[in-house]
Amino acid sequence: MPVHAQQVTTLSGNVQDASGKPLPFATVALFVESDTTRLAKTTATDAEGLFAFENVRAGYYIVRATAVGFQKLYSAPVEVGAGPTRLPTLILPELIGELAEVQVTAKKPFVEQQLDRLVVNVANSIVGSGSTALEVLEKSPGVTVDYQNERLQLRGKDGVIVQIDGKQTYLSAQDVIALLRSMSSDNIEAIELITNPSAKYDAAGNTGIINIRLKKNSNLGTNGMASVAGGSGRFDRERGSLQLNHRTKKLNLFGNYSLNRGGNYWDFKLDRSQPDPSPTEASRRNVVSQYTYLKFRDLGHNAKAGFDFMPTDKTTVGMVWTVFWSDHRQRGPAGASFRRTTTGPVYLITETEKTYDTFSQNQIGNLNLQHTFGEKKGSISADIDVGHFSRDYTNALTTTVLVDLEDSKPPVDELLITQPTGIDIRTFKVDFTRPFASGWTLETGLKTASVQTDNDLTLRSGPMGILTIDPDLSNRFQYTERVNAGYVNVSGKWRKTSIQAGLRAEHTRSEGNSLSLNRVVARDYLKFFPTLFVAQPLSDNQTLTFSYSYRIDRPNYQNLNPARGYVDPFAYSVGNAYLKPQFNHALEGKLSLKNDVFASLGVNYTTDLMFFTTHALEGNKTYVTTENLGHSQGYTLTLSWPLTVAKGWQLQANVLGYYNRFQYDYEGSTLQIQNISGRLNGNNSFTFGHGWTAELYGWFSTPAVNGIWRSPWLGALDAGVQKVVSPLLKLKFSVQDVLHTNRFRPSVLTPTASQVGVLTFDTRVALLNLTYSFGNQKLKAARQRRTGSDDETRRAN
Repeated sequence: MPVHAQQVTTLSGNVQDASGKPLPFATVALFVESDTTRLAKTTATDAEGLFAFENVRAGYYIVRATAVGFQKLYSAPVEVGAGPTRLPTLILPELIGELAEVQVTAKKPFVEQQLDRLVVNVANSIVGSGSTALEVLEKSPGVTVDYQNERLQLRGKDGVIVQIDGKQTYLSAQDVIALLRSMSSDNIEAIELITNPSAKYDAAGNTGIINIRLKKNSNLGTNGMASVAGGSGRFDRERGSLQLNHRTKKLNLFGNYSLNRGGNYWDFKLDRSQPDPSPTEASRRNVVSQYTYLKFRDLGHNAKAGFDFMPTDKTTVGMVWTVFWSDHRQRGPAGASFRRTTTGPVYLITETEKTYDTFSQNQIGNLNLQHTFGEKKGSISADIDVGHFSRDYTNALTTTVLVDLEDSKPPVDELLITQPTGIDIRTFKVDFTRPFASGWTLETGLKTASVQTDNDLTLRSGPMGILTIDPDLSNRFQYTERVNAGYVNVSGKWRKTSIQAGLRAEHTRSEGNSLSLNRVVARDYLKFFPTLFVAQPLSDNQTLTFSYSYRIDRPNYQNLNPARGYVDPFAYSVGNAYLKPQFNHALEGKLSLKNDVFASLGVNYTTDLMFFTTHALEGNKTYVTTENLGHSQGYTLTLSWPLTVAKGWQLQANVLGYYNRFQYDYEGSTLQIQNISGRLNGNNSFTFGHGWTAELYGWFSTPAVNGIWRSPWLGALDAGVQKVVSPLLKLKFSVQDVLHTNRFRPSVLTPTASQVGVLTFDTRVALLNLTYSFGNQKLKAARQRRTGSDDETRRAN
């Protein structure tokens, strides 16, 4: 058939069980009829049991369907011609058996590169078990945790948005770090890194989105899983989690709880050289050596509970409540010595005893509705979210002057800062999807989000035991923001090319009000954010994808708050009420081979660039703030591939290379900085038989520059082993940061000043983790299994 041989079309069908119910997430494979060992394509059924193979050449094929708990089924040979072809319904006979009889022969890799995102499969990881969400996130390719300034970077850039189950947290970078530090990894299913989201997602996030998917079991019947972990580095760690699920045909009840307790330390040494900005001392310099050693105690709780009610096969009503509690305490000394030259005599020595206590709580409630109108008629979903975040922290500094040869007016004896913070979040959104007979699909939606914050900082100072409120440095700051958004997405195929084009409009109205300073900064602006995705198959195993997005990164309330936060008497951070949002253009081309080897080249351009800056003040003091200082452009090259090194040894490697160029004005100088850097992540999985598996995970990054901040070579190595005692019981032992090399080494070099630091944590930790599954374990219950993220993904922003 020479005419048909030049054409491609669609082959579709559906998979059901013997009672006529659809089988979601069944695996469907397409074979050439003349050679059933020759696999042409694979796919999976959706929630309605439907599947479709695209770009199928004319010819004769056989389709095979498989699902957990059901017998394998082959279709009769089917002829594919010039037009779309529909298979008769595939009905899978049921297997009756117990889960204990099933042998698992493969698992998802720790790091999995997909076409539109990179996924860190935390639930299946040995080295990631028993740790915190922040520790697992740091292992993710392209993610950097700046512990000194408490912020996250993705692909060497600031401005990443963190979501939990598709819901934006709306927290400051510091509060997000605290939240992730208190979250147990045993409650996390996966972490998704989305660098180029579509118009359906919020436009916030200069460098993309980090979405943390919590676990949610959906098996029929009553079942659950309990996990406990314990271990120690220099300080102890204890973790525990419990997940429960009860599902019937119409109702799914689910919940989980986890506890994270343990200690840590902060060992920070910093050397800085800066001019004395006082007019009478312009020729003098200050060479400062500082150290801080703090012991941490953390206690964190996470809980999630909810239900999905399915009154009909087409309608789902759900409610989810998620809450996080965190109690973080720090104690320890901080010292500083001051010279006029590097080798000169010391003129001032102080020692400070620091106490820092913070308790935070973050609650989010979600009510959702989803309705499908039927095959090819579309669906609608609606979400209402209500959230409240509260934090109370106390920072007390008691300073003793040991040496003062210049009568340099050292700081007061005592400094006490209290700061209660409250954030209220309200969002509503509705999304509508409609497929058309032509194969094109329309997606559209509306969203409104309101955020209100109240931050009341009171600073008391004075001689020891006699503290009075400082009205000049105390500050009450309130911030309100409302974003109204709408989007439209159109996707489909033109010949072989898949296209998705979208446009999102967001109207932002914000007001920052410093009640103490009588200062109000209001902004009101409308912006449009286009996106475009084009996928072109080059062959059956190769696909070339192009994507473009325009995004915004709005400053969070903490960066806008003009109140001070003291690290020690000589260094503090302060917000910038006049901070503007930054905007980013991002383009990426990606080549995939057999859906497991990926290579991509990305280009981005950022205007009104926001980043942390440090400035000398009053001779021997310094402060850190956030400023809009210019623009940057960057190029990112990524390569991801799996490799079978030997039988039972799988390697997943990810390489990221960056070229960044910054241009900005800093303290009267125009700076142009260029930087080439890279990062390599490698995860080795070993299967030894008899239930024994192991992982060896390592990463290292080359020296890098981000604005005025620089970092040298960094890296870490983790190792773990797992024993499957039974299908219900697993034991894992892991050692994180085996060589204790994961140390943050920030440095700053400007035309007038420099600083070099080393920050060390208790990162070399040995952990033993036990996981036990219980409840209904019959395979029959798995026939309607839905992935833990399926409902949340459809409800995601």
